[in-house]
Amino acid sequence: MIKTYLKTAWRTMVKDRIYATINVLGLTIGLCACMLVGTVVLDDLSYDKFWTNKNELYRIITVDTASGMEGRNASAYANLGNELKNNFPEVVGAASVSPSGTLLLRKDKAGDETFSIDVIRADTNVWNMLDFQVLAGNPQQYVAGVGNLVISEHFRDSYFPDEDPVGKTIYSLSTYSDEATPYLITGVIANLPNNSYLRADGLRITKPTSHELSREGWGFYDEQILLMKPHTDMAAFAEKANRWYRDFLTDASASTRKRIPVYEFQSIKDSYLHSDFAFQRVKGSFSNIYIFSIVAALLLAIACINFVNLSTARAIRRLRETGVRKVLGAARRQLVAQFLVESLLFFSLSTLLACGLYALSYPLLERFIGHELTVGFLRNVTLLLLLVAAILIVTVITGSYPAWVMSGSKVSNALRSKLGNKSITNTSGVRKTLVVVQFSIALLVLVGMVTVWKQVRYMEQKDLGYSPANTVATQWFSTDGKGGALKQALAQVPGVEQVALVGWIPTQGSGNMKKRLAHPERPDERVEVSFITGDADLPRVLEFQLKNGRLFDHREEGSGFTLDMLSEGESEAERQQYALMAKSLITASTAKLFGITEADMGRPNTTLGITPVGIIADFHSISLHEPITPTVIVAEDNLRQAALLINVQQGRERDAMQSISKVWKAIYPNRPPLQPDWLDDLVAKQYEKEAKQGQLFTFFSALTLFLATLGVFGLVVHATEQRVKEIGVRKVLGASVMSIVRLFSIDYVKLVGVALLVASPIAWWAMNTWLEDFAYRIEMEWWMFAAAGLAAVVIALLTVSGQAIRAALANPVDSLRDE
Repeated sequence: MIKTYLKTAWRTMVKDRIYATINVLGLTIGLCACMLVGTVVLDDLSYDKFWTNKNELYRIITVDTASGMEGRNASAYANLGNELKNNFPEVVGAASVSPSGTLLLRKDKAGDETFSIDVIRADTNVWNMLDFQVLAGNPQQYVAGVGNLVISEHFRDSYFPDEDPVGKTIYSLSTYSDEATPYLITGVIANLPNNSYLRADGLRITKPTSHELSREGWGFYDEQILLMKPHTDMAAFAEKANRWYRDFLTDASASTRKRIPVYEFQSIKDSYLHSDFAFQRVKGSFSNIYIFSIVAALLLAIACINFVNLSTARAIRRLRETGVRKVLGAARRQLVAQFLVESLLFFSLSTLLACGLYALSYPLLERFIGHELTVGFLRNVTLLLLLVAAILIVTVITGSYPAWVMSGSKVSNALRSKLGNKSITNTSGVRKTLVVVQFSIALLVLVGMVTVWKQVRYMEQKDLGYSPANTVATQWFSTDGKGGALKQALAQVPGVEQVALVGWIPTQGSGNMKKRLAHPERPDERVEVSFITGDADLPRVLEFQLKNGRLFDHREEGSGFTLDMLSEGESEAERQQYALMAKSLITASTAKLFGITEADMGRPNTTLGITPVGIIADFHSISLHEPITPTVIVAEDNLRQAALLINVQQGRERDAMQSISKVWKAIYPNRPPLQPDWLDDLVAKQYEKEAKQGQLFTFFSALTLFLATLGVFGLVVHATEQRVKEIGVRKVLGASVMSIVRLFSIDYVKLVGVALLVASPIAWWAMNTWLEDFAYRIEMEWWMFAAAGLAAVVIALLTVSGQAIRAALANPVDSLRDE
């Protein structure tokens, strides 16, 4: 029986090639899109779930509840984890664990070789918490007196292909030191899976920190993880831990006690998707999972709607076949089974094609997301079986309605192309409803695309309060007293216009420190103020907009000394004594908040602890996701640790960059080369996630419109076939081609209009929810919906008109010959 069903189904497909092609093409695209998105979603959800202790591993998060996103930090005071272990039996282990990049130097007879790798910096306690598979050496045995480096299998194969690296020495280079730090390779571990926020090619092992946790409430910060006892109530533990820490600060000052942080404990399984920390290299977005899972499901829904629509539209052509089958004794369940087998054949063929397209698209997907995926439907038998089961369920659900419609008519009605007592054209109501759903989905995605791209464009074009154009930002380095000489040499480079030594780079947070000061009007409240340091040229390099007062002076008249800059070389006592002499620029929001006017320029301000000399326009120190913070820029000379901001003349970028590298090498010959970034690239990188969302929305919009158009094309083909004699009569009676085209088009234009009414409120709500992630954002405007609706109408008209014109131009003699 099954064989007969399959044979009949295949003959039906071959007989009606247009119908079969449209269905198979639509289902293939829908299934492939679902598989690709499903791969990314499942891969994102799999992060850090391969560790044996995944359910008991937690990262310590420091939270300053008054500072918004910037108040969350994926690190804590050094040794906090060990203190928690010593005071709470729930804590089994604690370790310092953080991913970082490093530049390595390999000295060889053939010549020195440098290369960059990502490593996990961890102390020896990590061996008892994270399960690394050791392939060679004994890395758990710490070797004192030298850095310990454990490399991955991939690292070994890349840089030590024909030798045993264990016991060899390799060197770490840093812009903070002239000395290359030796590291002994103590072992080789198996490659870490890519689905980890700790993605790396090696471990840099250290001894546990010797810094005691300060009872004064200050110290060095370090990323730390805890291993908890199974089934620990983490909410109760967090409450106890924070209460203990408040009691632990016996030597803290009153001001420190007012800003004691709160500690949270984040499961290692959430460290990838639920972390928006600026310095975390590997992180995802849970909102992306929601967005693109929904879009992929909608794509498949459109493809299934096409199948239902075309199947019911074709019902009239198969009613006589159904009637004959009933006359010959076929039961309804057999007819239903026949039509379901046809659906299964469509879905099976589409699944095979979708798998082939998926395999071809998989490398492109990896290239788009920027790393190798660890999940794949064609790599995992379990996932493949789940996929097959899901497709079977979708097949039954999708094929049931057409099968039920076509098998339910009486024999007498079926032989006259009737359904019950009504014409089969009465099923057009269902088809129209499904077309509205299709175009509603397409319009929803289209509005999403317009919104995302407009927000990205807005962020790219918004006045940041400074100019990132033609400005280079370097990595951080230790000046070692040579900062002035370096700056002076760089200023002489052809093509270099201005240079500044800075303690802050735009996009990288709020600068050297943040102070929580009493609100001028509400003393019980605290307000965050960011303090940024840099030399006197910083405002000019970034072209800050002066509102009142003046910028920093470079030289005092009759002297070679800097007028405004405070030297970091002074003692702490002197710095405190002369703190109010620190000449500073304040932003407009800072001036407004603390009531500072032009008349106050040059007068010490005890609240801020500075002497303002100028007021500049507010600027965005970080991304537009966060509101502008009141900011103070302090002029400071001889920064011990600094970065460079360099204005480069347009058109001379290449030569200038080469000369900058030579100057750096001349001043710091034993340090690794500079790796400068263009500042506008750093700004754009803040919105890389949104830019990729825009690209994906564009892709999905094209697919949804294509699938909706494909369905409309199939329905129009069917409609013209059914109304060919009507068209012939209309032409004989004098109807023009345009009137016939209008006859066919008007219904579909109405359906698109209804779809726009349905999709608009949903799109407005969804995209406004998405825009809430931005402190500075666009407003949803009417033209976005109008543009999406117009695009859908034009596409629908082009699709309908093409087939309608073809039918209208046919010779009526041919269509009326049978009458």
